[in-house]
Amino acid sequence: MIAPLYKLKDYKETFKFEKEHPKELRWDDKYKLYTLQENKQCQGIWLKDKTELIGEMIVTWKSSNAVYIESFTVMPTHRGQGLGHDLVQLTIEWASISGYEYITGEARKGASWKIFDNFGATSVLTYKDWGGTKEEYISFKLEL
Repeated sequence: MIAPLYKLKDYKETFKFEKEHPKELRWDDKYKLYTLQENKQCQGIWLKDKTELIGEMIVTWKSSNAVYIESFTVMPTHRGQGLGHDLVQLTIEWASISGYEYITGEARKGASWKIFDNFGATSVLTYKDWGGTKEEYISFKLEL
């Protein structure tokens, strides 16, 4: 497994990472800026290969028992190597140690959903056209 970075203060590198994503994977810069700089209820886990960020998981929480996945991405050049699995596993470990009972979020139907499903996530509902993307996303919860 590639060594993860857990530090929220690494957000400057994260912005660079976000801008390098293919357009369809990019989050709104203002939203990301808010999440990483201003929101104290946020944790980031990034995977780095040498000097390049290659994956991220960003979670937020508004409750003492559940975290919500805001962003889960592995760069296209590094997919198929188990890094998505590693990110979910690291997130589960962090959330469990931190005392949370659930992880919630939405995952694109296909490889992303399969990772969460393999960890025992339960599908709550399916969005047929997520945010106008014409892609199916599954809203899920994962009990820790």
